[in-house]
Amino acid sequence: MTWPRRLRSVRVRITILTTAALAIGLLITAVALLAVLRRSLLDAQAGSGPRRAAELAALASKEPLPNPLPAIDADPPTVLQMLGTDGSVVAASSQLQGADALLPASARGRRVLHELPGLGDETWLAEPTPATVGGRPVVLIVLTSLAGYDRGVRLLRNSLLVTVPVLIVVVAALVWWVVGRALRPVETMRLEVARITGERLDRRVRQPVIADEIGRLAGTLNDMLDRLQSSRDAQRRFVADASHELRTPIANIRVALEVAAAHPDRADWPGIADDVLRQDDRMERLTADLLALARAEAARGSPATTTRVDLARLVADELDRPLPGGVRLASAGPVPDIEVLGDHDQLARVLSNLVDNALRHARRHVTIALSRGSAWAEIRVVDDGPGIAAEDRDSVFEPFVRLDAHRTRSGGGTGLGLSIVREVVRAHRGSVQVLDNDPGAVFVVRLPLQ
Repeated sequence: MTWPRRLRSVRVRITILTTAALAIGLLITAVALLAVLRRSLLDAQAGSGPRRAAELAALASKEPLPNPLPAIDADPPTVLQMLGTDGSVVAASSQLQGADALLPASARGRRVLHELPGLGDETWLAEPTPATVGGRPVVLIVLTSLAGYDRGVRLLRNSLLVTVPVLIVVVAALVWWVVGRALRPVETMRLEVARITGERLDRRVRQPVIADEIGRLAGTLNDMLDRLQSSRDAQRRFVADASHELRTPIANIRVALEVAAAHPDRADWPGIADDVLRQDDRMERLTADLLALARAEAARGSPATTTRVDLARLVADELDRPLPGGVRLASAGPVPDIEVLGDHDQLARVLSNLVDNALRHARRHVTIALSRGSAWAEIRVVDDGPGIAAEDRDSVFEPFVRLDAHRTRSGGGTGLGLSIVREVVRAHRGSVQVLDNDPGAVFVVRLPLQ
Protein backbone atom coordinates (compact mmCIF):
# COMPACT_ATOMS: atom_id res chain seq x y z
CA MET A 1 0.00 0.00 0.00
CA THR A 2 1.37 3.41 -1.02
CA TRP A 3 0.45 6.24 1.30
CA PRO A 4 0.19 9.88 0.19
CA ARG A 5 3.12 12.04 1.25
CA ARG A 6 1.10 13.70 4.04
CA LEU A 7 0.22 10.31 5.53
CA ARG A 8 3.71 8.78 5.55
CA SER A 9 4.21 9.60 9.22
CA VAL A 10 3.98 6.51 11.40
CA ARG A 11 2.08 8.55 13.97
CA VAL A 12 -0.53 9.63 11.41
CA ARG A 13 -0.91 6.13 9.98
CA ILE A 14 -1.32 4.47 13.37
CA THR A 15 -3.87 7.08 14.42
CA ILE A 16 -5.87 6.69 11.21
CA LEU A 17 -5.82 2.89 11.25
CA THR A 18 -6.65 2.67 14.96
CA THR A 19 -9.47 5.20 14.66
CA ALA A 20 -10.89 3.45 11.59
CA ALA A 21 -10.80 0.07 13.34
CA LEU A 22 -12.47 1.58 16.41
CA ALA A 23 -15.13 3.30 14.31
CA ILE A 24 -15.99 0.06 12.51
CA GLY A 25 -16.12 -1.80 15.81
CA LEU A 26 -18.35 0.82 17.43
CA LEU A 27 -20.71 0.88 14.45
CA ILE A 28 -21.05 -2.89 14.52
CA THR A 29 -21.60 -2.77 18.29
CA ALA A 30 -24.23 -0.02 17.95
CA VAL A 31 -26.17 -1.95 15.31
CA ALA A 32 -25.99 -5.14 17.38
CA LEU A 33 -27.07 -3.25 20.50
CA LEU A 34 -30.08 -1.78 18.73
CA ALA A 35 -31.04 -5.22 17.43
CA VAL A 36 -30.74 -6.77 20.90
CA LEU A 37 -32.74 -3.95 22.49
CA ARG A 38 -35.48 -4.27 19.84
CA ARG A 39 -35.76 -7.99 20.38
CA SER A 40 -35.78 -7.71 24.17
CA LEU A 41 -38.48 -5.01 24.09
CA LEU A 42 -40.61 -7.11 21.74
CA ASP A 43 -40.16 -10.11 24.01
CA ALA A 44 -41.27 -7.99 26.96
CA GLN A 45 -44.41 -6.81 25.12
CA ALA A 46 -45.35 -10.17 23.61
CA GLY A 47 -47.29 -13.03 25.22
CA SER A 48 -50.73 -11.42 25.71
CA GLY A 49 -52.43 -13.28 22.82
CA PRO A 50 -53.17 -16.62 24.56
CA ARG A 51 -54.20 -14.76 27.73
CA ARG A 52 -56.68 -12.53 25.89
CA ALA A 53 -58.06 -15.56 24.00
CA ALA A 54 -58.65 -17.40 27.29
CA GLU A 55 -60.39 -14.33 28.77
CA LEU A 56 -62.74 -14.06 25.77
CA ALA A 57 -63.49 -17.79 25.84
CA ALA A 58 -64.40 -17.56 29.54
CA LEU A 59 -66.53 -14.48 28.86
CA ALA A 60 -68.38 -16.18 25.96
CA SER A 61 -69.20 -19.17 28.14
CA LYS A 62 -71.24 -16.93 30.46
CA GLU A 63 -72.84 -14.42 28.11
CA PRO A 64 -72.78 -13.38 24.47
CA LEU A 65 -69.63 -11.60 23.37
CA PRO A 66 -69.97 -7.85 23.29
CA ASN A 67 -69.44 -6.04 20.03
CA PRO A 68 -67.24 -4.04 19.97
CA LEU A 69 -64.83 -6.25 21.88
CA PRO A 70 -63.40 -4.77 25.06
CA ALA A 71 -60.07 -2.96 24.65
CA ILE A 72 -57.52 -2.38 27.39
CA ASP A 73 -56.38 1.21 27.83
CA ALA A 74 -53.63 0.36 30.31
CA ASP A 75 -49.97 0.88 29.46
CA PRO A 76 -49.41 -0.40 26.85
CA PRO A 77 -52.87 -0.12 25.22
CA THR A 78 -54.30 -3.31 23.63
CA VAL A 79 -57.03 -3.71 20.95
CA LEU A 80 -58.57 -6.90 19.50
CA GLN A 81 -59.85 -8.23 16.17
CA MET A 82 -61.51 -11.64 15.87
CA LEU A 83 -61.52 -13.50 12.54
CA GLY A 84 -63.49 -16.51 11.45
CA THR A 85 -61.84 -19.48 9.79
CA ASP A 86 -62.73 -17.97 6.41
CA GLY A 87 -60.83 -14.77 7.23
CA SER A 88 -63.88 -12.55 7.77
CA VAL A 89 -64.01 -10.15 10.70
CA VAL A 90 -66.34 -11.53 13.40
CA ALA A 91 -65.82 -8.85 16.03
CA ALA A 92 -63.37 -6.10 16.87
CA SER A 93 -62.58 -3.40 19.39
CA SER A 94 -64.16 -0.02 18.79
CA GLN A 95 -60.97 1.38 17.22
CA LEU A 96 -61.09 -1.32 14.52
CA GLN A 97 -64.84 -1.27 13.79
CA GLY A 98 -65.39 -1.48 10.03
CA ALA A 99 -61.71 -2.26 9.30
CA ASP A 100 -60.72 -5.16 7.10
CA ALA A 101 -58.88 -8.17 8.50
CA LEU A 102 -55.41 -7.09 9.56
CA LEU A 103 -53.89 -10.54 8.90
CA PRO A 104 -55.02 -13.69 7.08
CA ALA A 105 -56.67 -16.33 9.28
CA SER A 106 -53.77 -18.68 8.61
CA ALA A 107 -51.19 -16.23 9.99
CA ARG A 108 -49.07 -17.41 12.92
CA GLY A 109 -46.28 -15.83 14.89
CA ARG A 110 -45.88 -12.26 16.00
CA ARG A 111 -45.20 -9.40 13.64
CA VAL A 112 -44.90 -5.62 13.77
CA LEU A 113 -47.52 -3.51 11.92
CA HIS A 114 -47.35 0.19 11.11
CA GLU A 115 -49.96 2.88 10.35
CA LEU A 116 -53.09 0.75 10.82
CA PRO A 117 -56.47 2.29 9.87
CA GLY A 118 -58.18 3.73 12.92
CA LEU A 119 -55.03 3.45 15.04
CA GLY A 120 -53.01 6.39 13.79
CA ASP A 121 -49.31 6.24 12.87
CA GLU A 122 -48.21 4.23 15.90
CA THR A 123 -46.43 0.89 15.72
CA TRP A 124 -48.30 -2.20 16.95
CA LEU A 125 -47.31 -5.75 17.81
CA ALA A 126 -49.79 -8.22 16.26
CA GLU A 127 -50.13 -11.71 17.79
CA PRO A 128 -52.58 -14.00 15.91
CA THR A 129 -53.82 -16.74 18.30
CA PRO A 130 -56.16 -19.64 17.33
CA ALA A 131 -58.94 -20.11 19.94
CA THR A 132 -62.47 -21.46 20.44
CA VAL A 133 -64.88 -18.80 21.60
CA GLY A 134 -68.53 -19.66 22.21
CA GLY A 135 -68.00 -23.06 20.61
CA ARG A 136 -66.74 -21.48 17.40
CA PRO A 137 -63.13 -21.75 16.11
CA VAL A 138 -61.70 -18.27 15.56
CA VAL A 139 -58.39 -16.45 15.22
CA LEU A 140 -57.93 -13.68 17.76
CA ILE A 141 -55.53 -10.91 16.69
CA VAL A 142 -54.21 -9.08 19.74
CA LEU A 143 -52.62 -5.69 18.95
CA THR A 144 -50.32 -4.23 21.61
CA SER A 145 -49.07 -0.65 21.26
CA LEU A 146 -45.32 -0.31 20.83
CA ALA A 147 -45.17 3.43 21.47
CA GLY A 148 -42.95 2.86 24.51
CA TYR A 149 -40.80 0.48 22.48
CA ASP A 150 -40.34 3.15 19.80
CA ARG A 151 -39.36 5.74 22.40
CA GLY A 152 -36.73 3.41 23.91
CA VAL A 153 -35.23 2.54 20.52
CA ARG A 154 -35.18 6.21 19.45
CA LEU A 155 -33.57 7.24 22.74
CA LEU A 156 -30.82 4.64 22.35
CA ARG A 157 -30.28 5.50 18.68
CA ASN A 158 -30.00 9.22 19.40
CA SER A 159 -27.62 8.52 22.28
CA LEU A 160 -25.42 6.41 20.04
CA LEU A 161 -25.44 9.06 17.31
CA VAL A 162 -23.88 11.46 19.81
CA THR A 163 -21.75 9.08 21.88
CA VAL A 164 -20.05 7.13 19.07
CA PRO A 165 -18.57 10.17 17.20
CA VAL A 166 -17.45 11.75 20.48
CA LEU A 167 -15.82 8.49 21.56
CA ILE A 168 -14.08 8.14 18.18
CA VAL A 169 -12.67 11.68 18.43
CA VAL A 170 -11.52 11.13 22.02
CA VAL A 171 -9.83 7.83 21.16
CA ALA A 172 -8.18 9.37 18.06
CA ALA A 173 -6.77 12.19 20.19
CA LEU A 174 -5.61 9.70 22.84
CA VAL A 175 -3.92 7.46 20.23
CA TRP A 176 -2.24 10.51 18.68
CA TRP A 177 -0.87 11.54 22.08
CA VAL A 178 0.22 8.03 23.12
CA VAL A 179 1.92 7.28 19.79
CA GLY A 180 3.63 10.66 19.88
CA ARG A 181 5.06 9.95 23.34
CA ALA A 182 6.08 6.43 22.28
CA LEU A 183 7.85 7.67 19.15
CA ARG A 184 9.52 10.67 20.80
CA PRO A 185 12.63 8.65 21.77
CA VAL A 186 12.83 7.34 18.19
CA GLU A 187 12.76 10.88 16.81
CA THR A 188 15.40 11.90 19.35
CA MET A 189 17.60 9.00 18.21
CA ARG A 190 17.04 9.97 14.57
CA LEU A 191 18.19 13.53 15.23
CA GLU A 192 21.23 12.30 17.17
CA VAL A 193 22.19 9.87 14.40
CA ALA A 194 21.71 12.62 11.80
CA ARG A 195 24.30 14.72 13.67
CA ILE A 196 26.84 11.89 13.58
CA THR A 197 29.33 12.31 10.75
CA GLY A 198 32.32 10.35 9.53
CA GLU A 199 34.54 12.54 11.71
CA ARG A 200 32.39 12.13 14.86
CA LEU A 201 31.70 8.42 15.02
CA ASP A 202 32.45 8.53 18.75
CA ARG A 203 28.97 9.96 19.44
CA ARG A 204 26.28 7.57 20.67
CA VAL A 205 22.51 7.76 21.04
CA ARG A 206 21.03 7.91 24.51
CA GLN A 207 19.73 4.50 25.59
CA PRO A 208 16.45 4.48 27.58
CA VAL A 209 16.47 2.93 31.03
CA ILE A 210 13.57 0.61 30.16
CA ALA A 211 14.72 -2.35 28.06
CA ASP A 212 11.76 -2.30 25.66
CA GLU A 213 11.76 -2.33 21.86
CA ILE A 214 12.98 1.28 21.71
CA GLY A 215 15.72 0.51 24.23
CA ARG A 216 16.83 -2.45 22.14
CA LEU A 217 16.77 -0.24 19.03
CA ALA A 218 19.05 2.26 20.77
CA GLY A 219 21.38 -0.57 21.76
CA THR A 220 21.44 -1.88 18.19
CA LEU A 221 22.23 1.60 16.83
CA ASN A 222 25.07 2.01 19.32
CA ASP A 223 26.43 -1.42 18.40
CA MET A 224 26.29 -0.45 14.74
CA LEU A 225 28.11 2.80 15.50
CA ASP A 226 30.74 0.82 17.42
CA ARG A 227 31.28 -1.40 14.39
CA LEU A 228 31.42 1.60 12.04
CA GLN A 229 33.94 3.33 14.26
CA SER A 230 36.06 0.20 14.51
CA SER A 231 35.89 -0.26 10.73
CA ARG A 232 36.76 3.41 10.14
CA ASP A 233 39.68 3.24 12.56
CA ALA A 234 40.92 0.00 11.00
CA GLN A 235 40.65 1.51 7.53
CA ARG A 236 42.62 4.58 8.61
CA ARG A 237 45.29 2.42 10.21
CA PHE A 238 45.44 0.30 7.06
CA VAL A 239 45.84 3.34 4.81
CA ALA A 240 48.47 4.83 7.12
CA ASP A 241 50.40 1.57 7.30
CA ALA A 242 50.17 1.02 3.55
CA SER A 243 51.39 4.58 2.94
CA HIS A 244 54.28 4.02 5.34
CA GLU A 245 55.23 0.71 3.71
CA LEU A 246 55.18 2.27 0.26
CA ARG A 247 56.97 5.45 1.34
CA THR A 248 60.05 3.55 2.55
CA PRO A 249 61.08 1.99 -0.80
CA ILE A 250 60.12 5.16 -2.66
CA ALA A 251 62.35 7.20 -0.34
CA ASN A 252 65.19 4.70 -0.74
CA ILE A 253 64.98 4.91 -4.54
CA ARG A 254 64.89 8.71 -4.43
CA VAL A 255 67.90 8.95 -2.10
CA ALA A 256 69.95 6.52 -4.19
CA LEU A 257 69.18 8.37 -7.42
CA GLU A 258 69.77 11.83 -5.92
CA VAL A 259 73.16 10.77 -4.55
CA ALA A 260 74.12 9.21 -7.87
CA ALA A 261 72.93 12.27 -9.80
CA ALA A 262 75.00 14.54 -7.54
CA HIS A 263 78.19 12.51 -8.18
CA PRO A 264 77.63 10.74 -11.48
CA ASP A 265 81.32 10.08 -12.07
CA ARG A 266 81.74 8.25 -8.75
CA ALA A 267 78.34 6.48 -8.66
CA ASP A 268 78.13 2.68 -8.71
CA TRP A 269 75.43 2.53 -11.36
CA PRO A 270 75.14 -1.28 -11.48
CA GLY A 271 74.72 -1.34 -7.67
CA ILE A 272 72.21 1.51 -7.83
CA ALA A 273 70.26 -0.37 -10.50
CA ASP A 274 70.20 -3.48 -8.34
CA ASP A 275 69.00 -1.47 -5.35
CA VAL A 276 66.26 0.25 -7.40
CA LEU A 277 65.10 -3.11 -8.78
CA ARG A 278 65.07 -4.57 -5.28
CA GLN A 279 62.97 -1.68 -3.95
CA ASP A 280 60.71 -1.89 -6.98
CA ASP A 281 60.23 -5.61 -6.37
CA ARG A 282 59.28 -4.83 -2.79
CA MET A 283 56.68 -2.26 -3.92
CA GLU A 284 55.35 -4.68 -6.49
CA ARG A 285 54.89 -7.41 -3.88
CA LEU A 286 53.23 -4.97 -1.49
CA THR A 287 50.87 -3.71 -4.20
CA ALA A 288 49.99 -7.27 -5.21
CA ASP A 289 49.29 -8.17 -1.57
CA LEU A 290 47.11 -5.08 -1.10
CA LEU A 291 45.13 -6.00 -4.21
CA ALA A 292 44.80 -9.61 -3.06
CA LEU A 293 43.60 -8.50 0.37
CA ALA A 294 41.04 -6.13 -1.15
CA ARG A 295 39.73 -8.90 -3.41
CA ALA A 296 39.55 -11.35 -0.53
CA GLU A 297 37.58 -8.89 1.60
CA ALA A 298 35.22 -8.15 -1.31
CA ALA A 299 34.61 -11.90 -1.77
CA ARG A 300 33.96 -12.54 1.93
CA GLY A 301 30.53 -14.01 1.15
CA SER A 302 31.88 -16.60 -1.29
CA PRO A 303 34.98 -17.24 -3.42
CA ALA A 304 35.18 -15.63 -6.87
CA THR A 305 35.27 -19.03 -8.62
CA THR A 306 34.28 -22.45 -7.32
CA THR A 307 35.90 -25.66 -8.54
CA ARG A 308 37.10 -28.93 -7.04
CA VAL A 309 40.43 -28.19 -5.38
CA ASP A 310 42.81 -31.07 -4.63
CA LEU A 311 44.39 -30.13 -1.29
CA ALA A 312 46.91 -32.98 -1.54
CA ARG A 313 48.18 -31.46 -4.81
CA LEU A 314 48.57 -28.06 -3.13
CA VAL A 315 50.58 -29.62 -0.30
CA ALA A 316 52.79 -31.48 -2.77
CA ASP A 317 53.48 -28.25 -4.69
CA GLU A 318 54.55 -26.51 -1.49
CA LEU A 319 56.83 -29.38 -0.50
CA ASP A 320 58.67 -28.96 -3.83
CA ARG A 321 59.44 -25.25 -3.35
CA PRO A 322 63.07 -24.02 -2.98
CA LEU A 323 64.09 -23.57 0.65
CA PRO A 324 66.38 -21.14 2.48
CA GLY A 325 69.52 -22.68 3.88
CA GLY A 326 69.32 -24.44 7.23
CA VAL A 327 65.51 -24.99 7.23
CA ARG A 328 63.81 -28.25 6.30
CA LEU A 329 60.22 -28.45 4.94
CA ALA A 330 58.46 -31.81 5.13
CA SER A 331 55.11 -33.50 5.49
CA ALA A 332 54.06 -34.57 8.99
CA GLY A 333 52.81 -37.90 7.60
CA PRO A 334 50.98 -39.47 4.67
CA VAL A 335 49.00 -36.91 2.67
CA PRO A 336 45.42 -38.14 2.06
CA ASP A 337 43.46 -37.29 -1.07
CA ILE A 338 40.99 -34.57 -0.03
CA GLU A 339 38.98 -32.29 -2.28
CA VAL A 340 37.07 -29.15 -1.33
CA LEU A 341 35.04 -26.66 -3.33
CA GLY A 342 36.66 -23.26 -3.75
CA ASP A 343 39.02 -21.05 -5.68
CA HIS A 344 42.21 -22.98 -6.53
CA ASP A 345 44.48 -19.94 -6.78
CA GLN A 346 43.22 -18.41 -3.53
CA LEU A 347 43.59 -21.65 -1.55
CA ALA A 348 47.06 -22.14 -3.03
CA ARG A 349 47.93 -18.64 -1.81
CA VAL A 350 46.63 -19.49 1.69
CA LEU A 351 48.99 -22.45 1.96
CA SER A 352 51.87 -20.54 0.35
CA ASN A 353 51.49 -17.59 2.75
CA LEU A 354 51.38 -19.89 5.77
CA VAL A 355 54.51 -21.73 4.63
CA ASP A 356 56.28 -18.41 3.84
CA ASN A 357 55.46 -17.17 7.33
CA ALA A 358 56.65 -20.40 8.95
CA LEU A 359 59.92 -20.50 6.94
CA ARG A 360 60.76 -16.92 7.91
CA HIS A 361 60.50 -17.68 11.61
CA ALA A 362 61.51 -21.35 11.86
CA ARG A 363 64.85 -22.35 13.36
CA ARG A 364 65.30 -25.77 11.73
CA HIS A 365 62.17 -27.30 10.29
CA VAL A 366 58.57 -26.68 9.12
CA THR A 367 55.97 -29.42 8.70
CA ILE A 368 52.67 -29.54 6.82
CA ALA A 369 49.86 -31.90 7.90
CA LEU A 370 46.65 -32.58 5.96
CA SER A 371 43.78 -34.52 7.58
CA ARG A 372 40.07 -35.13 7.15
CA GLY A 373 37.33 -34.78 9.78
CA SER A 374 33.62 -35.57 9.63
CA ALA A 375 32.81 -32.22 7.98
CA TRP A 376 36.15 -30.44 7.69
CA ALA A 377 39.45 -30.69 5.89
CA GLU A 378 42.23 -29.51 8.15
CA ILE A 379 45.63 -28.08 7.19
CA ARG A 380 48.32 -27.57 9.86
CA VAL A 381 51.53 -25.64 9.23
CA VAL A 382 53.95 -26.03 12.14
CA ASP A 383 57.24 -24.20 12.75
CA ASP A 384 59.78 -24.41 15.59
CA GLY A 385 60.36 -20.65 15.81
CA PRO A 386 59.75 -18.27 18.72
CA GLY A 387 55.99 -18.82 18.66
CA ILE A 388 53.16 -16.35 19.24
CA ALA A 389 51.89 -15.31 22.67
CA ALA A 390 48.28 -16.22 23.44
CA GLU A 391 47.21 -12.58 23.73
CA ASP A 392 48.61 -11.83 20.23
CA ARG A 393 47.04 -14.73 18.34
CA ASP A 394 44.10 -12.70 17.07
CA SER A 395 45.96 -9.50 16.22
CA VAL A 396 48.56 -11.40 14.15
CA PHE A 397 45.96 -11.60 11.34
CA GLU A 398 45.55 -7.81 11.19
CA PRO A 399 47.26 -5.99 8.28
CA PHE A 400 50.89 -4.86 8.85
CA VAL A 401 51.02 -6.31 12.36
CA ARG A 402 54.55 -7.36 13.41
CA LEU A 403 54.69 -8.62 16.96
CA ASP A 404 58.40 -8.56 17.84
CA ALA A 405 61.94 -8.47 16.54
CA HIS A 406 61.71 -12.05 15.31
CA ARG A 407 58.80 -11.25 13.02
CA THR A 408 60.00 -8.20 11.07
CA ARG A 409 60.11 -7.25 7.41
CA SER A 410 63.71 -8.31 7.22
CA GLY A 411 62.67 -11.64 5.81
CA GLY A 412 60.95 -9.97 2.91
CA GLY A 413 57.35 -10.09 4.18
CA THR A 414 54.87 -7.29 3.55
CA GLY A 415 52.85 -7.78 6.73
CA LEU A 416 49.74 -8.75 4.72
CA GLY A 417 50.21 -12.49 4.22
CA LEU A 418 48.24 -13.64 7.29
CA SER A 419 45.53 -11.03 6.67
CA ILE A 420 45.06 -12.48 3.19
CA VAL A 421 44.92 -15.98 4.71
CA ARG A 422 42.14 -14.98 7.10
CA GLU A 423 40.01 -13.25 4.46
CA VAL A 424 40.35 -16.07 1.90
CA VAL A 425 39.48 -18.71 4.50
CA ARG A 426 36.46 -16.68 5.62
CA ALA A 427 35.30 -16.41 2.00
CA HIS A 428 35.43 -20.23 1.85
CA ARG A 429 33.34 -20.45 5.05
CA GLY A 430 36.27 -21.85 6.98
CA SER A 431 38.33 -20.81 9.99
CA VAL A 432 41.97 -20.17 10.83
CA GLN A 433 43.61 -20.01 14.24
CA VAL A 434 47.01 -20.11 15.92
CA LEU A 435 47.96 -22.75 18.50
CA ASP A 436 51.05 -23.11 20.69
CA ASN A 437 53.71 -25.58 19.57
CA ASP A 438 56.28 -25.19 22.39
CA PRO A 439 58.49 -24.15 20.70
CA GLY A 440 57.01 -22.50 17.66
CA ALA A 441 53.52 -21.90 16.37
CA VAL A 442 50.84 -24.00 14.69
CA PHE A 443 48.54 -22.40 12.11
CA VAL A 444 45.35 -24.48 11.69
CA VAL A 445 43.06 -23.93 8.69
CA ARG A 446 39.70 -25.68 8.48
CA LEU A 447 37.73 -25.82 5.22
CA PRO A 448 34.29 -27.39 4.79
CA LEU A 449 34.20 -30.61 2.78
CA GLN A 450 32.03 -30.91 -0.33
